[in-house]
Amino acid sequence: MNGLPLRFLIIAIVLLPISYDLLAQQILVKPYLQPGNASSLIKERKMLIWQTDSIPGKYKVEYTHPGSKTAVAKVKSDKLILNNKTTYIYRANLSKLKFDLDYSFKVLLNDEPISEGSFNTRTKSNQTKFAVFGDCGAGTPQQAKIAYQVYQQKPQFVLVTGDNVYRSGLEKEYRTNFFPYYTAPEADTLQGAPLMQSLPFYMLLGNHDVYGADFDKTQDGMAYFYYNDLPLNGPIKQATVEVQGAPELVKSFKSNTGSRFPTMSNFSFDYGNVHITCIDANPHANPLEPALVQWLAEDIKNSRANWKIVAYHHPGFNSSKAHYDYQQMRLLSPVLEQLKIDLVLSGHVHNYQRTVPLTFEPKLDSTGRHYTVTNQGHVDGKFTLDESFDGVNNTTPKGIIYIVTGAGGAPLYDPSLSGKPELWKHDPEQNWVPFTTKIVSDKHSFTIIETDGKKLSLKQLDENGEVFDEIVVTK
Repeated sequence: MNGLPLRFLIIAIVLLPISYDLLAQQILVKPYLQPGNASSLIKERKMLIWQTDSIPGKYKVEYTHPGSKTAVAKVKSDKLILNNKTTYIYRANLSKLKFDLDYSFKVLLNDEPISEGSFNTRTKSNQTKFAVFGDCGAGTPQQAKIAYQVYQQKPQFVLVTGDNVYRSGLEKEYRTNFFPYYTAPEADTLQGAPLMQSLPFYMLLGNHDVYGADFDKTQDGMAYFYYNDLPLNGPIKQATVEVQGAPELVKSFKSNTGSRFPTMSNFSFDYGNVHITCIDANPHANPLEPALVQWLAEDIKNSRANWKIVAYHHPGFNSSKAHYDYQQMRLLSPVLEQLKIDLVLSGHVHNYQRTVPLTFEPKLDSTGRHYTVTNQGHVDGKFTLDESFDGVNNTTPKGIIYIVTGAGGAPLYDPSLSGKPELWKHDPEQNWVPFTTKIVSDKHSFTIIETDGKKLSLKQLDENGEVFDEIVVTK
């Protein structure tokens, strides 16, 4: 017999389908929507992101809205080599979108569709509806229930107040504790919901999101900057998180995150008649850094939105026992008051809290030029409370309402405090007064905010979809 012996032909025939299977690409994270670098209501775009295993693929993304021609997005990929494993993160830039329209998209691999979806672009109207929660990516049954209930509310976008994944913001933690719950194939209380296939998630930087900044210990740390694609309009601060480790690991991280690191630590965006400014509140940051304060002032003043909201992870005004001693964000209060901020949204403390409208003047040092922070991390000062506001009969607040909404899935803090104001007290008086009007710490929950012109409603819903707190704010 000419050529190969018969036994080799048999082996070759057996191995053919095995070799073909090995070439099939595995999707590790299904295509999901991100806001992209779009902040003002002048230009609109979205970013579609997905992750695969080590086999590169030839992808194409098509998108359109009814009555228009199909557009083809530019697709780029980053090759990640983390913990001796190679993966690819793909980004498709859906550009030149029009506001207030429904779009559909299709992801194709070798010209064969593998994923389809749809989304709404941002609105320019004076009505918005969005969900807020934080401290979520812990891989718990409660996280799935919150995702399901958020889906039922049909918000236009989701704001996550930090600590997106536990415990260290690692790439593998996103793939196990985050994406499965918000990209579930169907809405179900056991799985979560297909939220991210159609809704942009604006995610803040929390303390757990930066725990993996030493790449010698955790090569796949700081994955926030891999998986997010947010507006790049914030200042690059001096006091920002620093990455450490072997030079080649740091170089690879910076190459694969580009302009996203560290710029995405602070950003802002408009959505309808709401302007939201998101700030890094981690210990490495200084809330009174001149560059940050200047950017914040210009950012707020340049917005014509009816409602001005600031969000950061660590609350300054917190009546729980957990994390009470971290108060550095109180230092920013006079600036926020001057800018006439309506709401401040935070996480970090794993429960729900709402303050009365308040103003706060931090205590000055002996020179009368600088605010003081005690060795315990306390910021003392003078409180002024608007106790006449109830959100029902009196809906015009005098001061800022501070919300803690950190019960998105991680284990709850201080459940015994729920509904018991006598247990909320802290000393001394210059550090705490009864500024908290509501604590619900025995239920996982999320916030729904709706605006209609100069009326804003805020509701807090539990994991079963029941509303347990509600206020209206008017101007």
